[in-house]
Amino acid sequence: MRRNPGPFEPFIYLLQTPAMFRVVGLGGLILFSILALSIASGHSAGAAIFGLLLLGALWFEATSNICRRCRFYGTWHCLGQGMLASKLFSRIDERLGEPGTMLHGALLAAYLVYGLFWLWHSPMLGFIFTLWVPIALVTATAPAGFSWRQGQEQG
Repeated sequence: MRRNPGPFEPFIYLLQTPAMFRVVGLGGLILFSILALSIASGHSAGAAIFGLLLLGALWFEATSNICRRCRFYGTWHCLGQGMLASKLFSRIDERLGEPGTMLHGALLAAYLVYGLFWLWHSPMLGFIFTLWVPIALVTATAPAGFSWRQGQEQG
């Protein structure tokens, strides 16, 4: 059963649409990455390389663990990520367990902390993207739960 988000209910349901996920969630992540990496590269090459390695680890983990289990595997739902995953890896039908979920959450959290650290070098960008993070997380949350956590019997 899904919890009622209270007075924010209309906004939550609007944010959880595929269009909002693509524009706010993924589009925001692309902008977040470009801005954070550009600010980091202005400080040192090592900071930018560390960010690229962190982004690469998150991308690889998401592609090899999440995308392969998602109901949108092989589609353009995530701006082509599912299509790319289907070319690189075969589908996995069982759900992602707790260790895999913890790894995904830890890599995502590490990347967000890295990016926010650099974005707060410009207070307005830091403020905007600090507000963006919870909104982006809501857009990425499916109303029926994550298909990669449920297995394929759920659809």
